[in-house]
Amino acid sequence: MDPRLSIRSEIGALGLALALLTPLPAAAQSLLDRLQGLYYPANQGAWDCTTLGMDGGAVGIQGQTLHGVENACTLTNAFPIPGMDAMMFELECSGEGMTYDGGRVILVPTETGLGLVRDGSVNTWLRCP
Repeated sequence: MDPRLSIRSEIGALGLALALLTPLPAAAQSLLDRLQGLYYPANQGAWDCTTLGMDGGAVGIQGQTLHGVENACTLTNAFPIPGMDAMMFELECSGEGMTYDGGRVILVPTETGLGLVRDGSVNTWLRCP
């Protein structure tokens, strides 16, 4: 194996690790601070707000992590949406033993919880009582 390839791989891995450890800008952190907590998807029947990330359990935001059902995504590279109380993030996700690029999500606080815009659809999460 060419030693230059090994060095490039190590540098790339170090760059990814540093990107994930880089703190978010103040505006993004302020929005995330307001969104911390547990939620359940609107119009989805009965949900258990005492468990996080399990089928039928709560979804939520803890720190810089967006927890879905059986997956979790680190929110990185925040970008404010001009004229809105909203922020776009890139997602680095893991679930079911795999890691993957989760694309982008726009998080919008609402009166009752959180709006998520992702892949051309809008989902509403209601704050758990």
